[in-house]
Amino acid sequence: MQSILKDTKVTLLALKNADNEALTSSILDMTGYDSVAFVAFALKGEALDFSIKAQQGDASNMSDAADLAGTAVAFSTTIPADGLTILEVHQPSDQYVRALVTVPNATAATPAGVLSIQLNAKNVPISNAGELHVSPAEGTA
Repeated sequence: MQSILKDTKVTLLALKNADNEALTSSILDMTGYDSVAFVAFALKGEALDFSIKAQQGDASNMSDAADLAGTAVAFSTTIPADGLTILEVHQPSDQYVRALVTVPNATAATPAGVLSIQLNAKNVPISNAGELHVSPAEGTA
């Protein structure tokens, strides 16, 4: 049985009230994983255009970080709607990766963030916070 809880590693990489800046995520070590999906989001309230891109490097501090060609993905918020996009990188050639979200100039700082989901783990199960329920009965939660 496949399970996002037991077969992937989910990490909050960045979360902040951002305005007119690059929101740089924490660095992920891809050892033991084949792919990563970066989930970028920003909260509604203003019509804004954001973008996310991926970088990789061999150095654990990303001092050698290089953009991954073609990974820039745009997403937008509006007054009534949050913005969300997913950027997936399959088999990066370097050990370390991170995401960068370009946050536009806003009237007020906008809550924005990045989650990562590392996929295709070589060793499972993975330990994440949460619970897996298989065919639960109806009743009090």
